Amino acid sequence: MSEVGAVQIPVYNRSDPALWFIMCESTFKLAVPKPITESVTKFNYVVSHLPPEVASLVCDILMNPDATDLYTHLKTELINRSGESSQQEIRQLLSGEELGTRKPSELLRNMKRRAETLKVPETFMLELFLQRLPTSVQTILAAVIDLTLDKAAEISDRILEVTPVPMEIHAVNKNNSNSMEEKLLCEILRKIEYTN
Repeated sequence: MSEVGAVQIPVYNRSDPALWFIMCESTFKLAVPKPITESVTKFNYVVSHLPPEVASLVCDILMNPDATDLYTHLKTELINRSGESSQQEIRQLLSGEELGTRKPSELLRNMKRRAETLKVPETFMLELFLQRLPTSVQTILAAVIDLTLDKAAEISDRILEVTPVPMEIHAVNKNNSNSMEEKLLCEILRKIEYTN
């Protein structure tokens, strides 16, 4: 019973149950006075922290738990039943991800996580990623030769560090050839050439 008061289970993550289980397992390893390793103890902790609407997804398992490995069976079924289907993942990948206030590299990590089970080719992922970036960033990246997905994210992060508010390209006055966009493009291209 000394284990009972020693574990603080994180709040259930509806958007990513697999990640929530990883967090729970780390919590089990940190338990005092010793790590929690018993399947039945892990099962009981998890069940006691499930929101009612999530518990209803696995009601049959809660009523008749697997006799061999309660925790692993519950974990597998809960992830399968509450996770998004492949079709939902594809829809989300194609239309749902927006840059918002995140760094481009954060957006890419999230997109990669969604795409990992779908086996999406990198060239397609690159195109999807570029579409989510501000037009000004897309324009600069178009000048980069042999652009990879990770390089696109890295360069995009740098561009948006310089211009934290996504800049929009407007018609450039031909008399004003020293516009901010042109200066930024020249600076980035110079740095890219220098690193290659």
